[in-house]
Amino acid sequence: MASAETSPAAPAAGEPLKEIPLVHAEGITKRFPGVVALKDVKLTVYKGEVHAILGENGAGKSTLVKILYGIYSPDEGEIFVEGKKTVITSPADAIRNGIVLVSQSPQLIDRLTVGENMLLSLAKFGLLSRKGAVRKVIEEHGEKVGIKVDPDIEVWKLTYTQKQLAEILRALVLGAKLLMLDEATTFLPLLERKRLYKYMRYFAEQGGSVILITHKIPEAVDVADRVTVLRRGEVVGTVNLREIEDKKEVMTQIRKMMFGERAEAITYQKLPPGKPREEAALKVERLQVIGDYGALTVRGVSLEVKKGEVLGIAGIAGNGQKELVQAIMGLRKVKRGKVLINGVDVTNKGTSKVRALGVGFIPDIPTRFGVSIENTMVENLAMHPLIAKGIIRWGKMKELAKKLIDQYRILIPSPTTPVKYLSGGNLMKVLVAREMLVSKSLLVAYNPTRALDEVTASMVRRLMKQKAIEEGIGVLLVSEDLDEIFMVSDRIAVINSGRILKVFPSDVDRETVESLMVSG
Repeated sequence: MASAETSPAAPAAGEPLKEIPLVHAEGITKRFPGVVALKDVKLTVYKGEVHAILGENGAGKSTLVKILYGIYSPDEGEIFVEGKKTVITSPADAIRNGIVLVSQSPQLIDRLTVGENMLLSLAKFGLLSRKGAVRKVIEEHGEKVGIKVDPDIEVWKLTYTQKQLAEILRALVLGAKLLMLDEATTFLPLLERKRLYKYMRYFAEQGGSVILITHKIPEAVDVADRVTVLRRGEVVGTVNLREIEDKKEVMTQIRKMMFGERAEAITYQKLPPGKPREEAALKVERLQVIGDYGALTVRGVSLEVKKGEVLGIAGIAGNGQKELVQAIMGLRKVKRGKVLINGVDVTNKGTSKVRALGVGFIPDIPTRFGVSIENTMVENLAMHPLIAKGIIRWGKMKELAKKLIDQYRILIPSPTTPVKYLSGGNLMKVLVAREMLVSKSLLVAYNPTRALDEVTASMVRRLMKQKAIEEGIGVLLVSEDLDEIFMVSDRIAVINSGRILKVFPSDVDRETVESLMVSG
């Protein structure tokens, strides 16, 4: 353990002050009911570096940064900030020490403007500032990142990309010395991710530090100075990327550190083509849907998913995908148009009618329309009518849960553990496992591999394709991950501003699709 005064990673006498770590965590252990999330973890982040943290689902990545941000308290271990032992019991403590977390889901208040959100954050954490000063920071940093955000625009009017930028600007307004990005770049378009990574490097060069949690190993290798790999809550090792020239070799090394022999299951190759049939699993005709704030967000969309094929919808988040998917599933009212599943008109007839036709649904936020976090995995299976089929046989449900736990490698103490204790990735696995099981005619998947590690994401993509080819179901894949769209889809539809601009065969070039995604 560290002394009460000095970090064990502090420099010896005579060494330059710049070598004192900005943050050093020593012996961090965190337990949840039935799970050791972190075990004796050591992490050192120096000033001026981008430090990536990688690991499979349930490895403890998010738990670690939440401890540094004061959301969780460690059961054991110590944290040092600039060489001094520091107790962090809340985000306010973290922010006072220059540590700010940006998560995958923007935490802004939609009805307030960007500037008002910034001022509210300053007030919340006991910091004072003038509206003019906040506006200046927003404009200056927005210019550096390469994406402008109007301080006077309401947050609900922003795209997902702009919201994530606003979250990062919020961190800078709060005076971040250590900017922690927990999967915050996952669904940004490639161009925006590159701009953000360029800014991260600029931020580090100015003396700041970045912790980047991502499932995109190639991008972590491109942008980071060092990579620390966690596996089942323990540090496997730290790789100094500055000392390695062969990036392909180091990515292979990191994957083996993360997954062991299972790394061989990872693939980014295009999957085999489907076998489309004449019959349509899903038809959407001239659909119009109103969004959360009264504006028309789906504007006359027509599309068809054949049985035996995967139709991918490519688009930047916030262009009507959420409302389209919810309308198809009966979770949002249709203003005009029709939704037909297997030829049956289900327009505005509710989700029970849709589900009864053998439709699986993977929402992008599993805790909202997917799983009940207070219930166990067994109960989450049993509550689905297509699984229980009337009388619940609990023994059978438990055996099914065990089978899915093994198939999807879900890290859970037992099938009777409440799923609220699972990591975000393992929670998503529970949902995906159940919905793959119930998909008999159609699978509607909205960002189905969000928060999944590379091995599990590869498996889920293969399973979706297999169900289309072997079982003849239709798959509607809506994803902001364009790589995923190209890997899985038989046809690709581009959505922009609530409209389907064009539908392409799967061999369309990426540049054509990306140009339509950002046009207008």
